[in-house]
Amino acid sequence: MQLMLNFSVKTITGIKKAMTKTMTESLSIPFFVFSDEIDASKLIKLRKEMKASNPKLTLLPFFIKACSIAMTEYPIVNSQVDNDLDADGFIQRYVIKHDHNFSIAIDSPDGLTVPNIKQCQTKSILKINDELKDLQTRASSGKLTATDFADATFSISSVGNIGGRYFVPTILRPQTAIIAIGKAHTYAKYREEEGDFVPAEAITFSISADHRVLDGATVARFATRMKQLIENPNLMLLNMH
Repeated sequence: MQLMLNFSVKTITGIKKAMTKTMTESLSIPFFVFSDEIDASKLIKLRKEMKASNPKLTLLPFFIKACSIAMTEYPIVNSQVDNDLDADGFIQRYVIKHDHNFSIAIDSPDGLTVPNIKQCQTKSILKINDELKDLQTRASSGKLTATDFADATFSISSVGNIGGRYFVPTILRPQTAIIAIGKAHTYAKYREEEGDFVPAEAITFSISADHRVLDGATVARFATRMKQLIENPNLMLLNMH
């Protein structure tokens, strides 16, 4: 009599193997998490207006640009840890990167992958959107190259399209920070001058930061600046290159 097995064994290879290594190494980072909520009503309205001429425009490029602008004011967030340890086994230095090469978490047939958009500080929201779509297309067809993953300095994970509001994102070594963007939801916003409540759109986010390099006050200031830009998206137009 032949026994039927009630399980299947899968071998971890390719992108999944690389991510397994990265995630295992990331567990060695002492980190903290900063979370907050953004009133995204103006941004969502602006995106709807812009979609008339750019139907594939998503919210993510706005967050990418807002993070890049905030990073010019708090450049330490765009750091990489030098893994050369001292005699006691601790890191000795970190490197602040000039280019904002943002890793973007993208689903692919082989699992989650994190190619990056190069030099976000020099690009418009529409240009970032175009490059994001290109990465997503090539990820879905297995055509990403080593160059797409090289020299990443910061990570952005937009998991809200799947579900959930708050997360504890995992830092990708040797980067020092990552932001996870949650799902948009409607809430009742109190207007103090009018003394009433109106419906508004909110988006939550969480930033994990390497506590060996970044302190809570710096990350809070960076997040506050990014939040200001998202809540008042016209301010980003003053920072377009």
